[in-house]
Amino acid sequence: MATENESQNIPIPTKESEVPSKENTPKTCATCEVVIGANDIKLQCKRDQCGAVTCNSCTKLMVEVMFGQPVLEYPLKCCSCSNAYDSIEVDQLLAKHPSYEQYIAFILPLFWSKDCLEENEKLAQCPFCPYVEIHTTDTCPIQFMTCQHPACGKKSCLICLHEITDDESNHRTTCVELQSYKELVEKAIETGSKQQCPHCHLTGLKDDGCTHMTCERCGLTWCYLCGMKETECLVGDDDDPSFSAHNNEWEQHVGRCPMSLVSIHELDDRWPDDDEGCLEFFHRYRTLCELYDVMKIVGEDRFDELNQTFGIIDASGYTIDEIKDYDNRMLINYGATE
Repeated sequence: MATENESQNIPIPTKESEVPSKENTPKTCATCEVVIGANDIKLQCKRDQCGAVTCNSCTKLMVEVMFGQPVLEYPLKCCSCSNAYDSIEVDQLLAKHPSYEQYIAFILPLFWSKDCLEENEKLAQCPFCPYVEIHTTDTCPIQFMTCQHPACGKKSCLICLHEITDDESNHRTTCVELQSYKELVEKAIETGSKQQCPHCHLTGLKDDGCTHMTCERCGLTWCYLCGMKETECLVGDDDDPSFSAHNNEWEQHVGRCPMSLVSIHELDDRWPDDDEGCLEFFHRYRTLCELYDVMKIVGEDRFDELNQTFGIIDASGYTIDEIKDYDNRMLINYGATE
């Protein structure tokens, strides 16, 4: 005979650990596609339509890549939908990294200062530690700093970025006199290392060799090689402006561009035959042209003095002779195969 409990099919209570939960349900890492448990999830996308997770190993790799190239890799983004991860979670994660202080010292002036500074303010950063100060630009420009970090305390010149151990006289003459010229060189190197949208001026660096670009900010289509809008690119007299017309017979027409950078190698063997090498060659060419323009503005003697005083050209991986060489400032040698 069945008991009352059996006839009503009343379930026997289970232990809490036996009850499945969403938190313990295995998920797949969006980066490496390995099935992982809840304890191995380091980051999760907060976007409602996504929710992708990233495992511990992939997160560590993302952090290392970000520290190596913070300009290109900050902020950390979901590899599934490219949405930025929650900033609080990322900061908690990065705070455990041994290079966190260097990260703060770099990210603060580069990104956060845009949101926290007024128009008449700028950050002054100690060259020897992460310490920063906010100064107004409508007063006397700050050229020297005594660091208030308890572990530092060094007095430094913010122009040459060296420690001041004397009475500042040399820095007040040579460094201050050359400051504006040094800024021109720094701007030239920065400009040459990137390319920008000709409409909204969003800057960036490509990760492949295709020259066709669509701006992420304004949606403009433009050519990465010549920097022109698609509607203004050089084409044949009877052609309507388009990428295909701009790429057509580029080998015979100066000003037209190929669709792929690697194809230039067939015409001009100075160019590498791989995407990464081509991008490096192109931006080196751009930087050399920018530096040559600065040299013509300030004069060769002053340009040489800048390098001798600050080492700014040598430290950037260029030489003055290389900048002067016309061949290095020629984008494509159309007669190389003749």
